[in-house]
Amino acid sequence: MLQMFHVKHCSRSIVEAIADDLGLQVPSARLQACSQLADWLAPAAAKLGLTQYDTGPAVMAKLMAPGLYLVRHMGDTLGRIAEIGPGSGALGLGLSMLLPAADVTLLDRRRRVCAFLDLAIKRFELSNCHTLCVDMRGPTDGSHYDLVVARAVASSAELFTVLPQFLAADGAIALFQAARPPEFPPELSQVAHIATNLPELWLDIYARPGGVSAAR
Repeated sequence: MLQMFHVKHCSRSIVEAIADDLGLQVPSARLQACSQLADWLAPAAAKLGLTQYDTGPAVMAKLMAPGLYLVRHMGDTLGRIAEIGPGSGALGLGLSMLLPAADVTLLDRRRRVCAFLDLAIKRFELSNCHTLCVDMRGPTDGSHYDLVVARAVASSAELFTVLPQFLAADGAIALFQAARPPEFPPELSQVAHIATNLPELWLDIYARPGGVSAAR
């Protein structure tokens, strides 16, 4: 039933229902902020071609709400989070609202995307979120993150040539993707395979064997 919320329900009812279903104790003000973000983001990002969803409920159900499953699994103690290729920014911006103690970086090579995300960050006063305009396939600035998040638009094999370079030694990779046979390098272990509110979307989490995140 959750996958139908984008048709029949408002953004807030979607995020509240999923948080309640997961047993997440998230302050109402944060859920309200997420719904306001989705409602603003949808038409603005769709106009720029950054998402196919042009209504707040659709953005919430399809792009932002899956992040709640990540919050439930990883907890609220994460330090540095990076989203690679954020597109509309719904997932990463939502995580910054849900996890105010975390430091969230949205990495994209396209300057117009970063400019749009900077606008959203300023509009919603997200002091724990910022952008970094960088080509993920080129040299990095040396930053490493406790959690690296991506929504799979390429094959897992291609993503895993890029994502580990941003990962702290005891960090984790969270990949939202359609269910498929896992393709990951031998230096990583799959530590979770989690169904989301979307039947076609799964959350897979990977970590280096023996790392802190692998023991969660």
